[in-house]
Amino acid sequence: MGIIRDLCVKHTDLSADDIRIIEETAAKLQSMADITQADFFIDCATRDPDVAIVIAEAKPRTARSLYRWSVVGQLALKHNEPAVIRTQQTGQPTLGMRGTSQEGVPIKQSVVPILNRSGKTIGTLIMEQDITEQVRTEAQVEFLAETAEQLTETLLQVAMQDRALPDILMDGLVVADHEGIVTYANPMAVSLYKKLGIESDVIGGRFSDLCLDRSIEKALVQDRTYITTEIKAGNLVLLVKSVPLFRSGKVIGYIMLIRDITEIRNKEKELMVKSAVIQEIHHRVKNNLQTIASLLRLQQRRVDSVSVKKAYEDSINRILSTAIVHEVLSREGLELIDVKEVAEKIVEMLSATMAEPDKKIVTQVLGDRVVLTSKQATSVGLIINELVHNAMDHAFRGRKEGLIQITFRDNGGVASIDVKDDGVGFPNDFSMRKSRTLGLSIVLALVEEDLKGVIGISSEHGAHIHISFPKNEFEGVPWRDTA
Repeated sequence: MGIIRDLCVKHTDLSADDIRIIEETAAKLQSMADITQADFFIDCATRDPDVAIVIAEAKPRTARSLYRWSVVGQLALKHNEPAVIRTQQTGQPTLGMRGTSQEGVPIKQSVVPILNRSGKTIGTLIMEQDITEQVRTEAQVEFLAETAEQLTETLLQVAMQDRALPDILMDGLVVADHEGIVTYANPMAVSLYKKLGIESDVIGGRFSDLCLDRSIEKALVQDRTYITTEIKAGNLVLLVKSVPLFRSGKVIGYIMLIRDITEIRNKEKELMVKSAVIQEIHHRVKNNLQTIASLLRLQQRRVDSVSVKKAYEDSINRILSTAIVHEVLSREGLELIDVKEVAEKIVEMLSATMAEPDKKIVTQVLGDRVVLTSKQATSVGLIINELVHNAMDHAFRGRKEGLIQITFRDNGGVASIDVKDDGVGFPNDFSMRKSRTLGLSIVLALVEEDLKGVIGISSEHGAHIHISFPKNEFEGVPWRDTA
C-alpha cells in the first residue's frame, strides 16, 4: 500500500484517515475483479478538480483484462473520463456508460463514489467490463431485422451498374450471377488476377475458374455456404471470403472478396526469425555466465582462505542468478518474464549449493505469478539470491531445521515480495542502511535505485523483509479512454 499513500500525498489533498479508507477499498479490488470478471480502478481527484489520478487497479484473473499495461499513476482528464470526473465532483454514481478502450474494445463503465466518514467523496471506484459479445449480438439482431432478400437484390443491382461499386476498395471484389458468370470485378481484383498470370477479361468469365481453390467452388456451388480460407497462389498469400446470395431459397448469385496478405505473412515470418535470434542471444549469454561461474569455482579451489572462498561463492551465486533469468528468456523468447519461476530456480540452486548435511532448511515460493520486464526480473533475481543466501547463512545458527518463505503479490501496477524465515531475526538495533554486509547493501541499492521501490524489515517470529515497487511497462502506454 505504500505506492497508494505516496500517490495520494503527492497529488491530492486527502487526509490520513481518507487515505486509509482508499487503502482499505484497494485491498478488496482483486476479489471484486475476479468475481465480476471486470477491470477495477480507484481514481482520486488531484488539486485540479478537472483532473483525477489512478491510485490503484486490479485486473481479473478469471477473464481477459481490457488493459495490457498498468495505468496506476496516470492522470485521467475530464474530456477523456467524463464519468469519473462527474462522479468525483457531484458524488452521484454513473452506471452503464458505454465507450471504447484504448485497444478498440467495446466496454461498459460504471463509476460510484468512495465516501469518507463525513459523507464526502474522496475517490471513485470504477468497473469496466468487456461487452464485445453483447455488442456483437445486438448488431446481429439489428442486421437480421432487415430483409435478406432486399439486401441481396440491392447488391446485385448495384453490381450490374458500370463502376457503381467503389474502385478504391482495398480488397478484390468479384460478383457472379446464378449461372456462375462474372458480372463485376473491381480494379483490385483484376490487378490480383494479373499478378497470378490471368490476363484475359475477368468480367464475363466463369466464376469457377476464378475461385483459385476447388474447396471454395464446392462450398459455394454444392454446399451453398459461406467460406473463408487462406490460400497460397504463386508468390502471393490470399485471404478469400465468398458467400452465395439467396432469394426465396434459391441461389441468385455469388460474391467473393480477395485480400492480399502476403506482406503480413512475410512480416510474421520475420518476427519469428527475430524471436529465434533473441532466444539464441539469451541462450549464449546464459552459457557465458555459467562458464564464468565455472572459472571462478576453479579459482576458488586454489585458495585456502575461508573468507576468500566465501567471497568467491557469493559472486558465483550472483552470476548464476542472473544466468537463470537469461535461461528463462531463452526459452520464452520474450522480454517479459515470470519472476516467481525465476525465484523457484534460484532457491533450488541455493539449496543445492549451500545445504549443510546436518540441517533441514525448507524453502517455499508462494503467491501470485508476477510478470516483469527482463531488466526488473534481473534485479528481483539478485534480490532473492541475496536474501535467501543471507537467511541460510545467519538465520538458523545453532538449529537443525528452519523455514524460508518467499511470497509474491501482483496488485496491478505494483508488485510486492515478502521474504520470511523463522530464525533468530534481526538484532534490536539493526538498520539496513547502516549494515556493512555487502549482500544487504546490494539489496537496498537494487530496491531503491533499480526498482524505485521501498523496503521494510521486522523481526516478529524471525526475520521479515517486505519489498514493494511499481512494475515497469514498455513505453507508449495508452490512456484509458471511454469518451
